[in-house]
Amino acid sequence: MNIDNGTSRFGLPPISRFVFGLAGIIVGFIVLRLLVAGFTVSDSSMNPDYKSGDRVYALKIGTPRTGDVVLVESPIEPGKHLLKRIAAAEGDVVELRHGIIYINNERARFKWKTVSTDNRVFPMSFSGRDNMTAVKVERHAFFLLGDNLDYSLDSREFGPIGADDVIGRVIYHR
Repeated sequence: MNIDNGTSRFGLPPISRFVFGLAGIIVGFIVLRLLVAGFTVSDSSMNPDYKSGDRVYALKIGTPRTGDVVLVESPIEPGKHLLKRIAAAEGDVVELRHGIIYINNERARFKWKTVSTDNRVFPMSFSGRDNMTAVKVERHAFFLLGDNLDYSLDSREFGPIGADDVIGRVIYHR
C-alpha cells in the first residue's frame, strides 16, 4: 500500500527538494567559476585557429604542456590577458635565426599550424620577432608563441613566463 503524505521517497517535503536542488545549482556554478576562466579573443595573434571575437574557456587546474594553448597574465600590461601557445617548457633552449625557430638546437617542427607571411627579417636591435639569442627556459616556466608569428606579442619580446602567470589551459572555444 502506498500512502502519499507530501514527502518524496527520501522523506523530504517538496519545498526542501527545491531548496536543495537550487543550492546544488548555485554550488555547481561557484565550483565551475573557480575551475574555469572565460576570455574573449581580442587580436589576431592566434589566427587561424582563434580569431578576434572568439570565446575561449580555460581550465585553471592541471599543468599545461608543450603545444597547449594557455590564457596568461600579460607580463607587459597588468590586468590584461594573453592567449598563446606553449612552444617550449623548462629545460628547453629556444633561439631564432633569420626568422627560423630552433628548440634545443633543432629547427622547430610544430604539430600545430603557424602562420608567417611576412618575408622581411628584422634585426634583433629592432625586434625579437626574427632573431633572438638562445634562451634557456627556467624551471616552472614556459616559452610562448602566437600561432600568427608575424603579429604576435609573445616570449620573443618579453621572454619566458612563469607557470604562476598561467591562468589556465584552453579546453574549449567557439
